[in-house]
Amino acid sequence: MNFTDLNFNFGLVQWLVTAAIAIYSWLMSRQAASSKELLELRTRIVSLENQIKHVPTQHQVTQLIEKLGRNEAHLSGLSDRISGLAHQLDTINQFLLKSK
Repeated sequence: MNFTDLNFNFGLVQWLVTAAIAIYSWLMSRQAASSKELLELRTRIVSLENQIKHVPTQHQVTQLIEKLGRNEAHLSGLSDRISGLAHQLDTINQFLLKSK
């Protein structure tokens, strides 16, 4: 084994160590990116959970629909009464106009 063989072996070892470091750094950067993405996803989930706290439940939506239906029925009844009153007022107005 002479100096040239030793130099070649040292170059090979240096190349293998450099390749191992490159692979290790590539794996660590992938893991760091995954950790960063995981942190970002956790942050988004927490913000979504906070927003969902303010959303009404299915039961509350059902109650609201029922109340709106009752209000619609009451308004329909009031509309019928007002149209009847309007007809009576027209009749009274016509009577008063003919009387004078």
